[in-house]
Amino acid sequence: MTPNNQGMTTARPKLDDVAFEAFIRARRPASPIWSMSGLDGYLTALIIGPKFIDPRQWIPELTGPEALNMPMETTSHRAVQTIVAEYNRISASLSETPKDHRPKFTSIDDQTFDPFDWDLCFLLGTRYAPRLWQPALQGHAGTGDNIAPIRKLGEAKRKATHYDAAEVAEALVNIRTYFMPKRAKQKF
Repeated sequence: MTPNNQGMTTARPKLDDVAFEAFIRARRPASPIWSMSGLDGYLTALIIGPKFIDPRQWIPELTGPEALNMPMETTSHRAVQTIVAEYNRISASLSETPKDHRPKFTSIDDQTFDPFDWDLCFLLGTRYAPRLWQPALQGHAGTGDNIAPIRKLGEAKRKATHYDAAEVAEALVNIRTYFMPKRAKQKF
C-alpha cells in the first residue's frame, strides 16, 4: 500500500502569495478581491456565515469561470488550489483552535496592520446571503453587537494592532457560533 492509500494526501500545487495576487489583479473582468488579506476576509465571511455557499458559485467569480476546469499545470488551476487551501486553513483554525485564530490583515510592521482589504472583502463575502446576514451585521438582541470590532475597522482611518486583530477574531468566533445552528439545519 502506498502512503496515499493510507489516508495521507498529496498537496495540490498552489501559488505563493505574490503569484496569487498577481494572478487575481490581472484577471478580467476584475475579481472582487485583490490581495491575500482580502481573500482571507472574503473566505472568512463565507465560512462563518448563515449558510453554506457552494464553491462552484463563488470561486469562478474570483478566478474566472474556466478556472475550475483547467489542467493542474495551469496558473488558473493553481489559483483555485490556493483558494481551497486558504478556505481549509481558515475553517480548521476557526473550528479547531478558535482562540488562536487571527484575521490575515496586511502587515505594515511588527506591531501594526492595514485592515482595509480584509474588512472590505469580508463585507463582500456576506452578499451571498444578505438577508440572513442582517442580524449579525446590524446587531440585534440575539447577536448583541458581535460585529462591532469588524465595524470599527471600517470606521477608523488608522492602523490596526494585535489587540484589534484579537478583538476581530473573537467577533468571528461569536458570529460563527451564532450562525452554526442555522448551518447545521441546512439541507443540501
